[in-house]
Amino acid sequence: MPLTIDVAIAKTNKYASRESGDTVEIVERPGGGLSVIMADGQGSGRAAKALSMLVTAKVSALLKEGVRDGASARAANDFLFALRNGQVSATLDILSVDLKTETVVITRNSETACFVQTHEGVEVIAGAERPLGIHPRTRPWAAEVAVAPGLRVILVSDGIANSGMRKGLPPLDLAAISETAGPDASAADIADLVLSEANARDGGKPGDDMSVVALTLPEHNQTTLVRRMRAEVPLP
Repeated sequence: MPLTIDVAIAKTNKYASRESGDTVEIVERPGGGLSVIMADGQGSGRAAKALSMLVTAKVSALLKEGVRDGASARAANDFLFALRNGQVSATLDILSVDLKTETVVITRNSETACFVQTHEGVEVIAGAERPLGIHPRTRPWAAEVAVAPGLRVILVSDGIANSGMRKGLPPLDLAAISETAGPDASAADIADLVLSEANARDGGKPGDDMSVVALTLPEHNQTTLVRRMRAEVPLP
């Protein structure tokens, strides 16, 4: 049975901050499939937002031109390093469903953990590479898994990963949250659950900008293949 690419994003800004320093974009890949780009600029507020938008714009343009994910991440690092002389940093996560290779590709310059579930089991992968912009030869960490039913990936920014730290709580358990969501949960259900849990751990006052990207690959039986995208942005 064919599969559906189900991607969802849930995010909120730091408490008492009018603007989130996280930027998340979805782009279509020229060979088929989708890529989600998540960047977290150093600090918070307007300056961090401008920084994360620079990074996502650069990566988005390269992916649309057919540049591979890893090369796009390295180019973004070189661009940011040259632009700001190594004085600012940004984290970057790229989650791609590449229909040309029939794989899901995870490319990261981030210190947070990510969650990956396949038919072989569950793995929570700690951040393995330093952020962009600080060193001239920074390379991303990357993993590639085959497109298959039941695949689930969760990526989070540091505002999610570090939630509850001020209260001395243990690290956020993405595996436990995924299990609570259940095997049939949609990507939106999972993203909302992760964000809700992180917000609760900070007492409803997020200590940093929070962003979640969730991916699932459920089966479908549609005869007319309809693509849908949805955005919901509450205004202050």
